[in-house]
Amino acid sequence: MQEKKDWNGIRGYIDHIFDETDIGNNAKKFADNVVDSLREVNNLTKENYNKNAVSVKVNKSNMANIYLRTNRSDLFIRIFVGVPMMIFFGIPILVLTLTVLPASFVGWIVPMIALIPFFGIGAFLAFPAISDLSLVEKADKYYRIMNGRTYMNIEDIAKFSNESPEVVANNLKKMIEKRIFTQGHLDKENKCFMLSHDVYKGYLALEEQRKSEQRKNDIIEKKVDIKDGSLISEGREYIISIKELHLGITKEPMSSKLTKLETILTAIFDRVEKEPKETEKLYKLMKYYLPTTVKLIKTYSDFDSVLSPDSDILNTKNEIELTIDSINEACGEFQNRLFKDTAFDADTDAALLKVMLAKEGLIGGGMEEDER
Repeated sequence: MQEKKDWNGIRGYIDHIFDETDIGNNAKKFADNVVDSLREVNNLTKENYNKNAVSVKVNKSNMANIYLRTNRSDLFIRIFVGVPMMIFFGIPILVLTLTVLPASFVGWIVPMIALIPFFGIGAFLAFPAISDLSLVEKADKYYRIMNGRTYMNIEDIAKFSNESPEVVANNLKKMIEKRIFTQGHLDKENKCFMLSHDVYKGYLALEEQRKSEQRKNDIIEKKVDIKDGSLISEGREYIISIKELHLGITKEPMSSKLTKLETILTAIFDRVEKEPKETEKLYKLMKYYLPTTVKLIKTYSDFDSVLSPDSDILNTKNEIELTIDSINEACGEFQNRLFKDTAFDADTDAALLKVMLAKEGLIGGGMEEDER
């Protein structure tokens, strides 16, 4: 496990994130150090999961009560009642059909009127219950594959369940319709499954933001050159990536830190969109810091899905939280620098206007006052 001094060194490079000297060197050192540190803890999630498998199963059972409704007892009752009814009334139907029907249709149809409804009731109880029980078993399997996550790609579920993505998507649709997953949702492309209403609301908000960003990008391409427009567009994609990871990170203090980061980054790109001349200042932010920040948040999200983390994972999560604090502070300072020139121009304009008004005698301090 890496020492605290390694993470302190990483945060040290962030302090110089927007220095005008040695930009490339500091940024590259920051990215390289983060990659090295994350590589050391890359396997901790799997190791920790194996060591705490029993504890994870206990905690997951509590979460399953919220998101997964199996009703196995109800299904078994319907099967145990329906199947015997089918057998009990099916045998006489079969015997009468083989013996009485060839001799007398009337003699066969009279008892059939009494027997067939009961056989139908048994079939109505048993067959849907058998089908639903199979679906419940698959739902339980999918839930265990998700391992405490509140959303997961269909392809990943399919890979671990040895099924095709199409089969998994169809099964999930049936499970959602039958309320087996009580809060389950699929995205519009059937590529991602979400366990809770809150995650789905976040997904809808992201989709709306994507549409909004696309509209903005269309306008940008008309106003600035392709290079500038693509840089802003790429930056907004990073923000969306951070928000997507944020959907799975609901615990404090990390959730609030990510909200602050998203707000600052959005303000930065909004500012650059209005003032394209500031675009070149985004280069160092885009080349190293944002991609590496996304990697850090992705690692944190993976560790956050471990329900019984050991001390190594907890320490790494704490270091990542402190690193996000440093990134927020640096980005906030960068945001202030973007407005510095505007603030200076505003002060200059205000002073010039004051002098002009004074010369016209409209305010104190003008030429007439000096002559007196």
